[in-house]
Amino acid sequence: MRRLVASLAAGGLFGLGLTLSGMTDTTKVQGWLDVFGQWNPTLAFVMGGAILPMAVAWPISRRMYHPVLGGAFPLAPKREVGPNLIIGSVLFGMGWALAGLCPGPAIASLSFGGWGGLLFLLAMLAGMLIAPACRAQIDRISQKRSPMDIRSLTPTYAVSPQIDPTDLPAIKAAGFTTVIDNRPDGEIPPDLHTEVMQAAAQALGLTFVANPIIPGQLGPAQIAAQSAAMQAASGPVIAYCASGNRCSILWALTQAGTKSADELIAVPAKFGYNLEHLRPALTRP
Repeated sequence: MRRLVASLAAGGLFGLGLTLSGMTDTTKVQGWLDVFGQWNPTLAFVMGGAILPMAVAWPISRRMYHPVLGGAFPLAPKREVGPNLIIGSVLFGMGWALAGLCPGPAIASLSFGGWGGLLFLLAMLAGMLIAPACRAQIDRISQKRSPMDIRSLTPTYAVSPQIDPTDLPAIKAAGFTTVIDNRPDGEIPPDLHTEVMQAAAQALGLTFVANPIIPGQLGPAQIAAQSAAMQAASGPVIAYCASGNRCSILWALTQAGTKSADELIAVPAKFGYNLEHLRPALTRP
């Protein structure tokens, strides 16, 4: 209940800020994007006002084990730039420039009873519904399969970017006995979904564990599930997600208290995974 009340208060404050700053006025947003015309810098001040409190909040969060109202902090932002990010950003910017609205102001504008805001919101929801199918199609067209990349954090635990069923024979030949899937089906095309991977793994005699991690929703239950799968394994374990980052985070959190925070951060760092933001959680007794 406290989280719901806090969410309501935060949403109300956000909407009030949008209204007071005039961001529900589509001409101001379009004026910000009209760089070569009648440029309106108002949006820059609004963004700056939002960045300042977040610049304080992020360092504070790094020293906390979990949010004040429970749950878990979001995962570190992805650093890789791919077709989905570029295409999504361009489409978002085009829609913003044409309508002068983005999701927050669109919801706030409903209070004024405008049909334009309602139409935009309905179109936005429709776009969100068809986005997974579009993303899967983009993945099929643009994603080139690279050789399987196994990154061993320990002799018995390795991580990997996304694998597919054709990789599983090589994984078994490498001595792995358990495969852990840390990637939600919503991020990937149907031919890589959990049920497909599980059937292919079990056909080879591999143990398959689904423990999907949605960004921003990593909590004690997922950590415990990863730990249980690792402990129950009869041999080396390989876990996969989009890049291997989430699998590395889970490994570090399952080992908290058994190894120093420096070691738990240094091992994944060898493969480009930055877990420094987890230091407070990794130093707990």
